[in-house]
Amino acid sequence: MTRLLPTDTRTDMWTNSIERIRSNPRHTALAALVLAFAYVVLGRLTFSVSVENSNVTSVVFAPEGIALAFCILFGPRVAWGVLVGQTILSIWSGPSVLGGAAIGLVNSLECALGAILFARWRISPQFARPRDVLLFVALVFLILQPISATGGVSVLWAIGTTPADWIPDAWQSFWIQGIQRPLADPSEIAPAWIHWWIGNSVGQMLIAPLLLAWAIRGVSRRPKSSYDLLVSALAIGLLGLAATKLTIYPLLVLGVTYPLLVWIGLRRGLRGVTTANVLIAPAITWAGAVGTGFLSHLDVSDRLAYVSFFIATASIFSLMLFAMFEERRVLVERLDDLARLDSLVPLANRRHFVESLQHELRRRTERDGPVAVVVFDVDHFKRINDEHGHAAGDSVLIAIALTCQTRLKAGGLAARIGGEEFALALPDTELSDAHRFADQLRDAIAHQHLTQDASDTLIPVTVSVGVTVARTADSIDAILTRADEALYGAKRGGRNTVVVSE
Repeated sequence: MTRLLPTDTRTDMWTNSIERIRSNPRHTALAALVLAFAYVVLGRLTFSVSVENSNVTSVVFAPEGIALAFCILFGPRVAWGVLVGQTILSIWSGPSVLGGAAIGLVNSLECALGAILFARWRISPQFARPRDVLLFVALVFLILQPISATGGVSVLWAIGTTPADWIPDAWQSFWIQGIQRPLADPSEIAPAWIHWWIGNSVGQMLIAPLLLAWAIRGVSRRPKSSYDLLVSALAIGLLGLAATKLTIYPLLVLGVTYPLLVWIGLRRGLRGVTTANVLIAPAITWAGAVGTGFLSHLDVSDRLAYVSFFIATASIFSLMLFAMFEERRVLVERLDDLARLDSLVPLANRRHFVESLQHELRRRTERDGPVAVVVFDVDHFKRINDEHGHAAGDSVLIAIALTCQTRLKAGGLAARIGGEEFALALPDTELSDAHRFADQLRDAIAHQHLTQDASDTLIPVTVSVGVTVARTADSIDAILTRADEALYGAKRGGRNTVVVSE
């Protein structure tokens, strides 16, 4: 038997640590510098593989996903790291320092806005509900990346320059042997805007949930299994190989990939889904860029348009399906909590206590170990309610429950079995040890004085305690009856005392 806590009270440790980082300017500055460094490195890596023989070979701009995740985790104040990173990236491989700084300013404001809306819309970073996924998709595709694409293309149009070593195929007409000219033709600007929009959007859909899933402690995950990881890696590798070498139609690829993502999500949780999405994306992108098997009947731009659509829909589908299963799992867990936990205090209810005690008695017959039962009642509880109000009475019961939790040994179970009556089951505990435990618990409750009424007057609280140990062939009713008789003996003996039933 173990102590029970409601699902809603299980808070993640990451929240406190992130808040401490946000409140410390030095930690915020460090996070922004890490963001700038990651933006430069991954941006340069993306550019290095984005154009090969005047063709696009990458449809994912990963730095945007990292930037959004950092702003969500550490707050909008780290967004200046995007500005620094984009400026350095432009000095390295971009249009110009001024153009890079302008694009960086647009992207930093866009990521800061994303973090603000993410918090205001109450999107869970655990993506535990379908609404979280839908709002995140709308945030990325309909708000953030239209801003980024419009601002970025406008900056390039204004300064009349584009970098030859990372420009996509749709933009090649803007650059002729290093000669720079303005983006004047609207028909040429539209493809550039679309490519910018889809590349950044897919980057945020893939990378941001991945970082959030791995940064958050307590995020939903399934039991670890090396077998799951091995099968997942093998399936993803075979999928990429088959897409490269065989003439496979898009629907067949979807038919293979989607069940794989479903299986990974059920087995590995959010971390498995987001990791699988990131692993599948390069394989499919590479297959689409090579063009020897996958969509080989299309030219490279059309193939990569299909690849972009595939990656975006696969990531959205997998996240949505995970959220649906996760919402169901949380609902089942909450219903289970309602069936096991008391409605007022964070302890088990009478039904669960009786079922657990019955299970422990069956174990006792198998290994012949003692099981002690401690039952206690709050003295003059009606007087507390009459003199201080029912709210104060509820606070007394909650304070007592918390004291029981702190005193309970591993394997024990505490429950509220009546209005002001509590019970504890102590496996592998002899009668003398149970007596000592009960007396210490009684003393702790008598001296806690955690509750105050409206006039800030401490409410004195005492309890009367009855203790017994299960005998051979004892029934639940017999044990509880014997413990209740000891409890009544404690009340008759003057209260605030412990009576043991031999």
